[in-house]
Amino acid sequence: MSESASVDEFIRHMQAELESCEDIVDKVERQKRQWQIESSLLLAMDFSKKFKELSNLGQNPMKIIEALQVPDGENANAAKLIMAIAGGVCPTCGTQLESDLNFCSSCGNYAE
Repeated sequence: MSESASVDEFIRHMQAELESCEDIVDKVERQKRQWQIESSLLLAMDFSKKFKELSNLGQNPMKIIEALQVPDGENANAAKLIMAIAGGVCPTCGTQLESDLNFCSSCGNYAE
């Protein structure tokens, strides 16, 4: 049985990879690799943040992912709603929610 790395370990690995980019002689190749790694880091940090937010809301993030994989399943709509709210996006219109409001400033949909 193999152990899988955590997101935090992946982030640390990518930070080390970013530092090693300084050894790339070709400036264009170095910048290209740095952009790739920085993009990966941003996505990993965003994923980690959303995973923790869902866990803090009492939701099992893995169950939500499973529900989203079956778009016509009975839990798919609830999973989409939870993901949207945790991500700070209105589940009705997709507009970014303002943190100080409990409704969408674009469509007026109430968000808990």
